[in-house]
Amino acid sequence: MVFITGHKGSGSKTCIMSKYSKMLIAAAVLIYIGSLLALLKMMRIIDNHEVGDHIMSPEKIKTTINTAKSSPQHLGQPTTTKQYTELATTIAAKWNLTTPTAIDLLVQQFEKANDYDPEKDFFHFHHLYKSGGTSISNFMDKTVGLRKSGKYWEGILPGSYESGNFDHDEALADINKRLEEGTNREDLPYKASYAHTGLRPVYGPHRTKTAKFFQEQMPNKRLRAITMLREPTDFRASNHAMIMCGLNAEIKKFNQQRAKKGLDQVCSPKDGLNVSALVDVKTQTLIDKCQSGAKVNVQQKKQCQDHANGVDIFEHCRSPSHLLAHHQYDKHYRSMFKGLMGRYHRGQEFGGTAYVGMSFGYERAEESKGYSVENVEEYTLQDLGGLDLTISGAGEGGPPEPDFIWFGITERMKESTILFYYYFKAKPLKKIPQH
Repeated sequence: MVFITGHKGSGSKTCIMSKYSKMLIAAAVLIYIGSLLALLKMMRIIDNHEVGDHIMSPEKIKTTINTAKSSPQHLGQPTTTKQYTELATTIAAKWNLTTPTAIDLLVQQFEKANDYDPEKDFFHFHHLYKSGGTSISNFMDKTVGLRKSGKYWEGILPGSYESGNFDHDEALADINKRLEEGTNREDLPYKASYAHTGLRPVYGPHRTKTAKFFQEQMPNKRLRAITMLREPTDFRASNHAMIMCGLNAEIKKFNQQRAKKGLDQVCSPKDGLNVSALVDVKTQTLIDKCQSGAKVNVQQKKQCQDHANGVDIFEHCRSPSHLLAHHQYDKHYRSMFKGLMGRYHRGQEFGGTAYVGMSFGYERAEESKGYSVENVEEYTLQDLGGLDLTISGAGEGGPPEPDFIWFGITERMKESTILFYYYFKAKPLKKIPQH
């Protein structure tokens, strides 16, 4: 249940809790499938899918795209609805999609044009924890950011933080400064923003703080969204190990102690790692901190009080089975993507999404009114594909929610960045930032 995996952006191996069994839920898998389909749609125009260490030059990208357009049969690229249908049928079968509309919706995605307009559009990167988003934030700085002016990148809205929440006050200060210096509101240079903070829903009674801010400060811009997705099991395992339980730090300290004794690092129970013992160490460290009079936050204070009352405060961190049986699983892991999309299907209400970071405690998708696997499949393909302009947080007849113009996949970082260059008409970098 515990494996050694390479830490994203690192050439060395670290001990990370991974591959927790039975932690997938249908909606998470479908969202990941949606991102794969978005990549597939773009890959059909690029003649080198297995990107090596080289970086395609702007001229190379332009040449391959033009070649694909002018020579439709190049490398067997599908060019007719019949060929798209054959490809969509294969994909639907491979991913076991059961909604009757799956093939038709996939074909629509293949045929949908890239309509990004750098002069009219503003896009927000909703950075989900432990998905490679820090690298993408830095990547955006050096592509969409254009050039650095003092502390900030010209095209990135200040208040964006690569591993933090969006700072609305910092953004407003920069906007007001530019307006006072004579810049017209419609000429503000911002192209994009990034943060753990969510954007959707943009309309309706549950509109997010960030959506309201963007609409008020940049009323002439069309809002759009991007994100990075990671294989759902690894995504949950990484969040559990590092964000929820802080086990990575404990394992690192444990192996540093072993190294001083000349011993090799251990990263799994098979190698001799006792995760439960590390949880005991973590618990005792917190109790000692509380008893010493050191400053603790509200959550830590409550944990110490619960421990005094006989509660195993980190019980959910001891093993995958402990997590799955614990109420913390429902709080943190049942609907991790609701803050990204706003909802999973048409019967579910928008709302409860991230005003600051990735909010938690959503209802179980499978317990929401109108839920079915087929409904989630259909809605995901429509929403992530930007195919249905009736999807609105304001309800029927409301303005459409921002579409997801681009997805990246953590496990396919190089291919994802190539597609970013194409989508956003950006000059390729010599080296992709890694963190």
